[in-house]
Amino acid sequence: MWPERDDHPVVLVTLDGLGDRPCRALGGATPAEVAQTPVLNALAGQGAGGVHVPFGPGWATSSERSHWAMFGLENVVFPGRAALELLGVGGHPPRSTPMWHLAIRRGRRSNRADNAMMITGRLGHDQIDVSAVAEMVLADYCASARIDDIGFEIVPLRVGEWVLIAHGATSHEISDTDPLFENRHPWMCPVPVREAVDAGGQRGFEARRMAAAMQRFLLGAHEALQRSGIEYDVPTTKWASWIDHDVSFAHEVGVDGALVTSSALYRGLARHLAMREIDVPTPEGDLAGGLAARVAGALAVLDGNERADFVHVHTKAPDEAGHTKDPEAKIAAIEACDAALAVLVDRLDRDEFVLAVTGDHATPSETRLLHSGDPTPFVVAGPDVRVDDVGEFGETSLLAGSLGRLRAGDIAPLLHGFARRPFFIGHRPGPAITGALPAAPLAMPASSSAFPSVPPPTYEESHA
Repeated sequence: MWPERDDHPVVLVTLDGLGDRPCRALGGATPAEVAQTPVLNALAGQGAGGVHVPFGPGWATSSERSHWAMFGLENVVFPGRAALELLGVGGHPPRSTPMWHLAIRRGRRSNRADNAMMITGRLGHDQIDVSAVAEMVLADYCASARIDDIGFEIVPLRVGEWVLIAHGATSHEISDTDPLFENRHPWMCPVPVREAVDAGGQRGFEARRMAAAMQRFLLGAHEALQRSGIEYDVPTTKWASWIDHDVSFAHEVGVDGALVTSSALYRGLARHLAMREIDVPTPEGDLAGGLAARVAGALAVLDGNERADFVHVHTKAPDEAGHTKDPEAKIAAIEACDAALAVLVDRLDRDEFVLAVTGDHATPSETRLLHSGDPTPFVVAGPDVRVDDVGEFGETSLLAGSLGRLRAGDIAPLLHGFARRPFFIGHRPGPAITGALPAAPLAMPASSSAFPSVPPPTYEESHA
């Protein structure tokens, strides 16, 4: 009989893009500081707080890289967002083959003396007819384009966006061509990244080959789109991906995990990490309503027979509102999220679990910045969390919290520590240093006859 466990499950709620900068329209406050958040204030009052700066002050980040580190995977090779999106729409990323996110943008020549193409617009979700024509043009071009023995294929993701697969290539280590910030950079030329190293150890030869092939491919695709008469005719790439081995959340972090998802990216994360997936689509035009449904999904996991030690719940509501560049819209989104979390916070009074709420990055709601490196609020409560003196949710108030400034990689060890399963430095219960004490380490055979003259199985073999 195994000893009775006394550890607790962890629920991490991520309000995407929660952080912000001081807004002129709000008198120098942020939307989270102005929003009426009685539920999150109550959570702060019964727990501890701080601010989350994912990769240090000033470093802006994407959602997927922040989540990867928040989950306790900072030291695990990240596969790339294009591959995760492909998994999330039901695709099957090929092994050891480069992939990129491909999108078409509208561009214009910067001036007569400069041959650079400035990106000026993105295809809207209402332009399905344009996307359909572009897809046919790109598919035809891929069928005939073979560059330096590299063949190309596109797989649809959503309106105006595809995954580009480069069959026969052996490196994905090239720079993006999508400027991301439309007021900053032109359509960019792909170049090998500085750290590129070939499989054989030669420094960057295959990356240089891939960069040259990608340049030729994109220029040819641009010409094909121009000939078709599409106004949006600049093909751009980003989010390089490469999957060459399986990754298990249970193996890398030490406990079973579940993701309550609503988009291709997070479905892809769940599938790549072999986590339990509970998909709860967002109702049309009701982002916070989707959060309430996902909270119910998380509670179903906590109440179910098959317990998950880590449950993640995500909503895009604050991020989507931040991208409108209207602080009032973001205030409304945060307030709606607050109401949706009430049932989860209420459960803390009678159930023993660790609950944390934070953002994955800051999305400024006034400036043209896509994301910024500003702090985002972080609060956590649970049976073993020492209550601090902060009882108000917001960046400025939580700067005084007992947890101080947290990086993304700090979050998993902190939460699993509060859940009574910290990884003990100096103890090696398995092959890896994991974010939590492993819940199911490889057990010794009960007798020497169990494996006569056969070596013990590896962790991977025993958990296959």
